Amino acid sequence: MKIRDRLLLAAERQFAQQGPLETTLTQIRDAAGASVGALYHHFPDKADLYREVWAHALADYQEHFWVVVGESTDARAGVTAGVIEHLRWVTENQYRATVLNSARPPGVRESESNREFLRNVMRWWRTHAGYGAVRDLDFDLLYALWLGPAQEYSRHWLGGEIRTAPIDVARELADAAWQALGTPND
Repeated sequence: MKIRDRLLLAAERQFAQQGPLETTLTQIRDAAGASVGALYHHFPDKADLYREVWAHALADYQEHFWVVVGESTDARAGVTAGVIEHLRWVTENQYRATVLNSARPPGVRESESNREFLRNVMRWWRTHAGYGAVRDLDFDLLYALWLGPAQEYSRHWLGGEIRTAPIDVARELADAAWQALGTPND
């Protein structure tokens, strides 16, 4: 594994376990087995390293989410698959999920990859809203109804306040999302 990748994985774990403010570059460097020069060669400062870790976690999540939603055969399948995939990903990627539950660094929301992901999801949504399978909603409300309960459950589980893994309640939360977003005639 390349040193840059080792630094990113070590930083991901340290940021998830200790928080971005409490984590030091020395801890990350030691966990990655990297020299001071190697760390600064790849990342000029902790803020840049945190932004890279956060963006990497987001890209991984979005890739997995979009695969199941984009390949769904109908609106209900896409809505429920999105929730189930969200909860599966959180369960299997606890460090990355914890990082994404931390403060979002500047610039990530405006990145081209994030904008492309949002365009794809909204295009998919509008297609299904266009023929009446789902409610025609603005993105912020759509997001809250689709993934809000799953995210809240995941946040509590990641924080140790809930013992049952997110994937174990996926079907119930997926069905609830469909009830909130589907139209009565579908």
